[in-house]
Amino acid sequence: MWTVTAKGGGTGITLRTYGRTHRGLVRPNNEDGYLIRAVERGGFLVAVADGIGGGPAGQEASRIALEALDDAVGTDVQDVSRLAAAVSLANRRVYESGQQDDMLAGMGTTLTSAVIFPDRLYLAHVGDSRAYQVEPDHLVRLTIDHSLAAEMERAGGLTADEARRHPNRNVLTRAVGPFDRVRIDVADMPWSPVSRLLLCTDGLTSVLSDDDIFRLCQKFSGYELIDELIGAALLRGGPDNITVVLAEDVRDPGENNGR
Repeated sequence: MWTVTAKGGGTGITLRTYGRTHRGLVRPNNEDGYLIRAVERGGFLVAVADGIGGGPAGQEASRIALEALDDAVGTDVQDVSRLAAAVSLANRRVYESGQQDDMLAGMGTTLTSAVIFPDRLYLAHVGDSRAYQVEPDHLVRLTIDHSLAAEMERAGGLTADEARRHPNRNVLTRAVGPFDRVRIDVADMPWSPVSRLLLCTDGLTSVLSDDDIFRLCQKFSGYELIDELIGAALLRGGPDNITVVLAEDVRDPGENNGR
């Protein structure tokens, strides 16, 4: 767990982050990855990535993307353009690595990233991993899935439940790495201490609905929430790698920076 305390208005707001990844029950290896680290002004850079290309290619794509993102964002993040530029660089790094090695040709990854402060959120997203804003009484999906099934759902051809089970649900329309350029969805929005940020790969959302996720969010927090989410996905077969990252604010002015 990472913890950072930001002082504002005389009251300490402690931002805590948590993350876990699990191979699941079917896949032979884990092509997911995640990133959590502190930035200046009491914030965090957080991200999840789900590699595509199979075997070592998928693992390598998610690793390269997260490392490039980490390198490019730096510690002083003033606006969302820094995050978007870092995702663009990650795309270039994955693409070039695939061009240089036949074993990695065509590899790619999803990349859902955020810089979160106690009062602001920057978001940059490609693929079908997701970011959610968890409020006390509802759940808001902050990203859209860049997949064929999701496009069919948005066009009215599928329900949300049908899209989650559709055979083309894993066919991406956008990913980091297969091409030299990629379109990135970005958002810059105010943030409240009562909100929680949840990032996850589709190993969770392919078997749990948004309602399922919200029900667990109402009951749990911290690592207990992450473990409950992953456990629920495993109980439903765990067909894919599962990665969950959580950021939440707590009032704790005596807490120091730490891990």
